[in-house]
Amino acid sequence: MVFNELLKRGVIVRTGDIFGCPTHIRVTTGTDEQNERFIATFKEVLGL
Repeated sequence: MVFNELLKRGVIVRTGDIFGCPTHIRVTTGTDEQNERFIATFKEVLGL
């Protein structure tokens, strides 16, 4: 699961459960550095 893999790598996101979308993740934008880290880690998790 993407959520768990991001968490293992220290990137905290939330599930979409609260909105009835359990297969989605919620991401809060941060600083440029934080956003770049999220994107790089997300790509790694997805195997891109």
